[in-house]
Amino acid sequence: MTQHLIHDEDISRDRVPPSAALLRDFVNTVDHEVGTDELATTEGLTSFLMRHQLLTDVPDARERERQECLRLRSGLHDALVLNHAAEHAPLPLLDEALGALPVRLQWVGDGVVATPADGGVAGALALIGLAAQEARTSGFWWRLKICAFDECEWAYYDQSKNRSRHYCEYGCGNKLKTRAYRARRRAAERTND
Repeated sequence: MTQHLIHDEDISRDRVPPSAALLRDFVNTVDHEVGTDELATTEGLTSFLMRHQLLTDVPDARERERQECLRLRSGLHDALVLNHAAEHAPLPLLDEALGALPVRLQWVGDGVVATPADGGVAGALALIGLAAQEARTSGFWWRLKICAFDECEWAYYDQSKNRSRHYCEYGCGNKLKTRAYRARRRAAERTND
């Protein structure tokens, strides 16, 4: 049993469970299409953690913590890519990043919960790791995916009934279909010439 990171009343309007929304937002701190990275600086990391209420005080992140954060984000990205086919594969980078998080088990009177063992940035990163664990135990982990459009790679929560979406909600599937259609038309035109 894990401690819920965000209360039910905080569920976002798009019906994404809070832990999934946190993971999606964390992985999306890098925008592959535009080429920006919100976590490119320690200030950016601190800002992200504050905005998502993962820090209660305002300690500045150190470069070492930022590097740990980038490893965690990269590992989670790779894990979400595997969710398209519900694959089970070893992810040593993610395993290493999760193993470095300060997490402890604690008795709270009615059960055992996992909580951050440290405060500050390290504890905030532990909350992100615990969000992944909560997503897995709650059964919605497999709905978190990375857009299959190579230029996008945006993390999204697949709300389809059978978890069959391959593209995020920003029209990437339509872009690919349009490109394929145009390529077929050009090929047909060349054949007719």
